[in-house]
Amino acid sequence: MNNYPQLSPLKLREEAQPGYQAESWQPTWNCFCCHDTGFVQYSLVKKIIKNYVPDRHKPVECNASSCNIRLGETLYETNTLDRRFDPEICDRLDAEERQIWKKWRHEKHRKRLESLELNCTKNLRARSRTQEEQFEVERRHQEMRNNY
Repeated sequence: MNNYPQLSPLKLREEAQPGYQAESWQPTWNCFCCHDTGFVQYSLVKKIIKNYVPDRHKPVECNASSCNIRLGETLYETNTLDRRFDPEICDRLDAEERQIWKKWRHEKHRKRLESLELNCTKNLRARSRTQEEQFEVERRHQEMRNNY
């Protein structure tokens, strides 16, 4: 009767385990220059074309080597694109945007860890409990455990 197979316990939630590091949101696009739209992001265009206004000027075509998006022939035929950004410019913008993303992600992770550390170490009470209060808390805690 005692010959049951021995199994190891299964963890309930991985995020509750010590040392767990949550993965922050990760973009799904391949090209950081255009975010897989085919058009260079406005903030990046402003670095190359001063006084660029999206509503008044032609959208800029992305030519990054990591970009798989090719805009339709209609846009090419109607001359509605600014096609002056060569692959070298787009690749540099892509690399710069990837670095900015890495820094942002690292900073976000650092702040999250600081927040977790603060939550675990900081006493949020305005003052420490007196001996009588501590005794009462322990008594209620034990009472709840006994009724559980």
